[in-house]
Amino acid sequence: MNAFVKTKGSATSISTSELQFLITTIGERYLAFDAGSIQGVLTDEEARPFHDPIVQGRAYRIVDLSMRLNLPNERLLGGGRMVLITHGSCRGCARVDTVHGTLKVQRSQVLPFPAQFRGPEQRWYLGMIPFDRSVALILNIAWILEGQDEAVISRSEQQGMEPIAAVQGAAVSKNQRC
Repeated sequence: MNAFVKTKGSATSISTSELQFLITTIGERYLAFDAGSIQGVLTDEEARPFHDPIVQGRAYRIVDLSMRLNLPNERLLGGGRMVLITHGSCRGCARVDTVHGTLKVQRSQVLPFPAQFRGPEQRWYLGMIPFDRSVALILNIAWILEGQDEAVISRSEQQGMEPIAAVQGAAVSKNQRC
């Protein structure tokens, strides 16, 4: 497997004044994932189409990020990469068209999201960073993974199966957010 997958103890330390992001694109829009939330990046060959990837025994539920952000995704059925992300106990993966690599920036380089955006996009993005004569929008990982526990429970109930959390004896509240 040539994919990048984070293993225990592989995290790198960066200065507290520096932030690190994985820069990607969907359609023509640059998007930045907080590098601390990235668990790996898979190619389409490594991830079966339309199936939640399982890496190191953990399932990463597919999140249709292009649909949630209302972005065109020309590579929906081929090409691109799957970005594996976590936030707290929630895991998911998002298909992106291109992965440009990581970018370290000073906290002072992070720009606030413009005030004229007063709709739901205020929850989608945490700010902006300059990138390639443009800006990359910093994604809100908690928003991307919002409701993942509920989706697993709902899908299990629809299929007449007991949710994994219930089988393991864990109590999962349907109102819990990631």
